[in-house]
Amino acid sequence: MKVEEDSSSSKLLLVATPLIRLTSIKKLLGFDGAPVYLKYEGANPTGTHKDRAAISHVREALVNGYDTITVGTCGNYGAAIAYYARRAGVKAVIYVPKGYKHSRVSEMKRYGAKVVLVEGPYETAVSLSVEAAKANGWYDANPGSINDHASLDAYSEIAREIVEQLGDAPAAIAIPVGNGTTLVGVYNGFRRMYKAGDTTRIPRIIAASTIHVNQLVYSWLMGSIDPLPVNTYLARETPVNEPLVAIQSLNAKEALMAIYHSEGVAYAYMDDEMVEMSLLLRAVEGVNALPASSSSLLAVRDFLSREQVDGPVVAVITGRWRREKQ
Repeated sequence: MKVEEDSSSSKLLLVATPLIRLTSIKKLLGFDGAPVYLKYEGANPTGTHKDRAAISHVREALVNGYDTITVGTCGNYGAAIAYYARRAGVKAVIYVPKGYKHSRVSEMKRYGAKVVLVEGPYETAVSLSVEAAKANGWYDANPGSINDHASLDAYSEIAREIVEQLGDAPAAIAIPVGNGTTLVGVYNGFRRMYKAGDTTRIPRIIAASTIHVNQLVYSWLMGSIDPLPVNTYLARETPVNEPLVAIQSLNAKEALMAIYHSEGVAYAYMDDEMVEMSLLLRAVEGVNALPASSSSLLAVRDFLSREQVDGPVVAVITGRWRREKQ
């Protein structure tokens, strides 16, 4: 989803991200049957799928007369919000956990955002951002907020693009999860198209995350479709898993129902597994992927080792950020 600007109307226009069919790595991973594709969100200007939600929220802020937008982030979402806020002439105030390693703070500041460093985890950053939005009359772009529909609608476009690129919905789709917002949006997109007769099926939804605590995946693995409390002492953020760790997955309930209704599944992975898959993708397929997002391809591997499918399988992958030229 690259972004182009219409000079006559100053609107931001979205272009579909590529769908890449895997070849060599497919053989290495033992994908003997179904074709496997990557929905490569690394083609977005800031390198991740967060661009979709960011531009949607910035538009909502403009339409509703806000001059400031705020969000709590572990990095990628904040960078995307800062980028599109600058393009639209909106102020951005971004709350970031002080201890996070890959928070992209310097990039946010370069885009003109005010960055507030927070003592505590990601959930604290979100809470403080929500409180600040209420107190100052700012637009709240946080997951689970009153404006959550903007993120869900934006991520549903991933589903629409895949259907246009494949000609139908895939048999299954794997999505990296922290809060589960992207997963819910993608599922909603496929469900709407299926009800409208635009697809022949709703794909099975596969969630992929870290073994170091994600409420959504933990709840699924424990056999619950209701979010369960997690042991916060087991949470361990690392430079690899920071986007995936979630003591409270803010869209966990909806995400768990999406997995359940689609007869899907959830998996959790160690950091070294995600790093290895990321390196393998780069070496074999030439795809530059964030290790955390490579969890989705690990999930496809494990899913296909256990399940038979009657069509293609897609893994949503986000790219490794590259510093833009100054």
